[in-house]
Amino acid sequence: MIFRNYVRKTCGFYVSEYHMATMLLPHIVTKVEKGVKIGTILNNEIKKEIKELVSKLQINDITKAKVLNIEWKNTEEKDFSDIKDYMEKIIKNDNDIEIIVNGTKEEIENINKNIEYWLDMNIDKIEGIHINIINCYEVSEFNSNINSILNEHEYIINTSGEYPVESMFEGHRKQAI
Repeated sequence: MIFRNYVRKTCGFYVSEYHMATMLLPHIVTKVEKGVKIGTILNNEIKKEIKELVSKLQINDITKAKVLNIEWKNTEEKDFSDIKDYMEKIIKNDNDIEIIVNGTKEEIENINKNIEYWLDMNIDKIEGIHINIINCYEVSEFNSNINSILNEHEYIINTSGEYPVESMFEGHRKQAI
């Protein structure tokens, strides 16, 4: 897993699509302003929520347009052939990348597995590019122990920003996988 040098994983937990959009938007605006490319693989569309929230932000029109141009619709990328095509399209040698994923825990795990497999097979294409995979879990969709999700991620995102998991969950220690 050489790709781990270039990839980090962030998780977030939300209760509705509106909450997910609210949680992600400040982070996304900052990243867009820094020239980071944003991709999405969404089970739950948040286009309407993003549009509403962006209209209320006091940001420049160029940033607004870039945020609204992100693909906030439900996407079909689920199996490896879809992920392969998606990754070929999104990976360019000149940008750092954030990929926002949401769905059930199983869907997120499957998408991540396929992204990781593609990254392993294409390490030469990502050299020097930093990739952050932001996995967004709807709280009502998972019944598993939250520690299993936290253990798979280095960071956690919420409405106030992105932080190391350990700083948000006092006493949480990443367990060996």
